[in-house]
Amino acid sequence: MTERNELATLARYTARMFKLMSSLRARHGIEFDELLIFFALGRLNFDQQPGNLMFVKPANIVSLSDFMDIPRETLRRKLLRLEEKELVQRTSYGFVVKDLVSWKRISEMSQPLDADT
Repeated sequence: MTERNELATLARYTARMFKLMSSLRARHGIEFDELLIFFALGRLNFDQQPGNLMFVKPANIVSLSDFMDIPRETLRRKLLRLEEKELVQRTSYGFVVKDLVSWKRISEMSQPLDADT
């Protein structure tokens, strides 16, 4: 693939990702930073163990703050707002993604591009 074609592919991919993020933002009434927190939370929640065993690991504010380099108090406020919007759920061990369909749609956009895109 030539560099020009690669840039065009990346531009189309970016446009699709932005459209999806804007759609989720409008549907749930959240800000882009909250959308990124939602996406990052899922990254920490869904872990894979050797042998392809998948499990959900709640993420606390400290681990999410360290992962995203966001102040804990800001993150706490944003997570509470995401909880009000029913995108995340608080557990006794931390927060987990509640709206798996929306999270999955975002995460699919982070998949590597293939030549046919």
